[in-house]
Amino acid sequence: MTTHKTFNTQGAPPANQSASSAAKLEDDALLAGAVASDAFRTGAVIAIGLLVCPPLAVLVFLVVVPFLVVGLTVGLLIAVLSAPYLLYHHLRARDGGHMTLLGHRLRRAGRALIDLAPHRIVADARKLHRHR
Repeated sequence: MTTHKTFNTQGAPPANQSASSAAKLEDDALLAGAVASDAFRTGAVIAIGLLVCPPLAVLVFLVVVPFLVVGLTVGLLIAVLSAPYLLYHHLRARDGGHMTLLGHRLRRAGRALIDLAPHRIVADARKLHRHR
């Protein structure tokens, strides 16, 4: 008959024990340090590449960035101007169910706000204590 051996990494708790909060915190700190060092290394490589290739930097900051800014601005403007039109036509669809549902939900929301008024809460609390 053979016995099964369990292999644990050095310093890891056995499978039937949970790791302590200090060990979890240490593991998270190590992971955060690794991520930060990788991000720093990647940023350094990009910075060196831009320093070595000044024409590329000029191209990025004079051509690509303005195109991105103009594209985002135009896209945002189109979205803002077309939203009311699209909402109007969506809510006025042929089935007609959207407006009734919207009205029902607005009425329920209004009643819920009225029920949160202080005099209503006091009245409900008094009713509750009278029934006891």
